[in-house]
Amino acid sequence: MTDWQWQLGVWGGNTTAWVLGLALFALWLVELRSIRGESDRRRKFALGALGALSILAVYLLALQVTLVRETFEDVAGGTAIVLDSSRSMTLSGNEGPRRDAVSALINDWQDDDRVSPVVYLFGSSVRAAPWDGLGERYEPSDDETRIRDALNYLLGKSIDREVGSIVLITDAADASFRAESVALGQSPPVIHSVIVGGDDPLDDQAIVSLQADTTAYVGVPAIVRVDLRAVGKLRSAELRVQLWHESRLEQEMVAELDQNGRGTLTFEVTPQRTGRSLYRVLIPAAANDEVPQNNDRAALLRVGRERLRALLVAGRPSWDVRFLRDFLKRDGSVDLVSFFILRAAADLTAAPTDELALIPFPTDELFREHLGSFDVVIFQNFDYAPYEMQSYLPRIKDYVQRGGSFLMIGGDRSFAEGRYAGTAIEQVLPVKLGAPGVLKGSYRAKVSKALARHPIVALGPDPVLTRQTWRALPAMYGANVVSRVKDGAQVLLQHPRARLQGGARLPILVVGEAGRGRVAAMTADASWRWRFAADDATVGSDEYELFWDRMIRWLTHDPLLEPARISTDRERYGLGGELVISGKLRDDNYRPMDKTRVELQFQPAVHEESVAVVETDEDGLLQATVRAPA
Repeated sequence: MTDWQWQLGVWGGNTTAWVLGLALFALWLVELRSIRGESDRRRKFALGALGALSILAVYLLALQVTLVRETFEDVAGGTAIVLDSSRSMTLSGNEGPRRDAVSALINDWQDDDRVSPVVYLFGSSVRAAPWDGLGERYEPSDDETRIRDALNYLLGKSIDREVGSIVLITDAADASFRAESVALGQSPPVIHSVIVGGDDPLDDQAIVSLQADTTAYVGVPAIVRVDLRAVGKLRSAELRVQLWHESRLEQEMVAELDQNGRGTLTFEVTPQRTGRSLYRVLIPAAANDEVPQNNDRAALLRVGRERLRALLVAGRPSWDVRFLRDFLKRDGSVDLVSFFILRAAADLTAAPTDELALIPFPTDELFREHLGSFDVVIFQNFDYAPYEMQSYLPRIKDYVQRGGSFLMIGGDRSFAEGRYAGTAIEQVLPVKLGAPGVLKGSYRAKVSKALARHPIVALGPDPVLTRQTWRALPAMYGANVVSRVKDGAQVLLQHPRARLQGGARLPILVVGEAGRGRVAAMTADASWRWRFAADDATVGSDEYELFWDRMIRWLTHDPLLEPARISTDRERYGLGGELVISGKLRDDNYRPMDKTRVELQFQPAVHEESVAVVETDEDGLLQATVRAPA
């Protein structure tokens, strides 16, 4: 269709044309007035006509009048295909997987050369996709089906060509979708819906969403909240939900669902170690659960420590007690609760008990009510018997086995001298106690050669300098005698001369594990000499601080002191994302595991085979780049 139109090029359009025309007409009238006295009528007419033609020419030139020819052609609007890419499209129906039905439909459309639509995939997000080869590349993997977001995105987006119609291909697995929530606007395109598998019955129990505190603190409860859904025949079935921490089942609850098959559960978790902690919420898959992939969600908590709580109980004041207590008090990250036994019940005194300015030892409050709030418990030359603590020792044992830390420091009221042999405390100590006995005489503790890299005793940058540093420290005096070292425990320091009955050197410092907790036995009570004797020319003061700092951190599971560490470049990844993994591997003796073949695998494992196999370098370091499961 062709159309002819006059157009004005002057600024202001018709308004300017009218104003200019009136002005020029007035000018022509003025000109006519000026030739009124002309006697020759023919000359008078000619002058008036010439003036009119001149003014008309000026008028037309000023208006910039042009003649425009417009040709119109009616073209039908383009088609946009909005394709569901959520994982529910992989479900099988009466005629096979929904994904296969969509691929077959797209392949049929591609056989028609007249069809060339724009394509958008949607699920958790919306993204463009090429039309060519779409049927072969179609692999739905998103966790959500957001129909409204997809339509609003397309309707509000300025795409390359006008869209006359939208074809929505989905299984409609979006319970929150309402047609009236779509912003259609004026003159919206026609929307066609192709529902795939809509008539197939679906039996499914699912975790819809999971919310958790991303930052948590040791010993402080954190909340993990899950929203649940059950449909089909499983709506009336029992919905059991489990909470796993690493490889341990921590809690299990049964959810109560409303009439729509929805419910919520809240788990309370109390992290015991610093670092990154992974919790998994799992619905054990029923035999007829058609979508077991949505039965598992994970929450990653970054666990810190507000302040490390330490309980120090000393049998009597001493130099060793004074310096250790002073060190713990000066550490701003330690919340110290300390008790000194200044007077036992059997001590003779000239004044009655109610007149003494001393408080009774709060055994019940400490070891029954608040024991679990401490990160480490230290018995320093403390004997329990005079304070009727026999019934509390099993509680300390349970505290350690559940993940607590316990340190016993020697003296004439400690170990076998404190009558701990045969008690619950001996069961968690890394040494076996025998008959009471104390070794006298001065000595310099010797570092076990195989364990010179252990962080507690590694006072130098390498084993050679570590042993030199220990030889230069001020000598200690005396040590408690033990029967033997338990299997699995590590002797970090030993006496240079004294030996046990079996021929092994007398241990000075032994560390080990009891259940999920860590324990240490320091049979000497003279580490204070390292600091007390230190001056500008003597090794000791800095080493004392470093030794006890490492001791407390190791006992409380500081992740920086673990023998093996694995880290990733980010905390969270999308499906199929690229992970850069780095790590440092050392054996139980903290020696680098050099040239060691390491297999990496995701947990829970998606496949039996490893995702990567790498080899550590001479320092035990490794690095690998892998893909997350899709």
